[in-house]
Amino acid sequence: AATFVWKTLLNPEFGAINTWGTTLLGWDEPVAFLTSGENAGVLPVSTAMLTVVAFEAWRSFPFAFLFLTARMEAIPAVLDEAAEVDGASPLQRFWHIVLPQLLPTIGVLTVLRFIWTFNDFDAIYLLTGGGSGTQVVAVRVYDFLISRGNIGTAAAQALVLAVILAVLVTVYLKLFGRSEEAA
Repeated sequence: AATFVWKTLLNPEFGAINTWGTTLLGWDEPVAFLTSGENAGVLPVSTAMLTVVAFEAWRSFPFAFLFLTARMEAIPAVLDEAAEVDGASPLQRFWHIVLPQLLPTIGVLTVLRFIWTFNDFDAIYLLTGGGSGTQVVAVRVYDFLISRGNIGTAAAQALVLAVILAVLVTVYLKLFGRSEEAA
């Protein structure tokens, strides 16, 4: 449903974003956000890829916000009060108290989003069909499997993707996982 709404809003012919852009912002012509493979200015990615990134950020923001707010609520108030009594500025309190408390949660969110983004198929396929510079690994595997009928290549790419993700999760667990103490 969300991808349908975004596709409708960003449609170059009748989308609300292009209507607002041409009437209110003075764009010369509508922008093909989801089909433009052109470079979006200074960045070396297409407009379609930037749109997909914006969609993914919009879609995952509530999840990250929920986790970070829950962790911030769990920070003991005595730590902040003690730092305030000791004369720490708000920036120092954030840097030395809040941020270290949030880092494990940020690490988990980063790993989860990385895995989900690596395996993201539905949003990219529904928004752009994998065209205009948005063919990520999951869409490429689908293309080889369904469109080209090349099962071997699709399986090999999926296996490489799984190995990369397993290595990254292992590295994360080694760096941030809690070690069990021997009893």
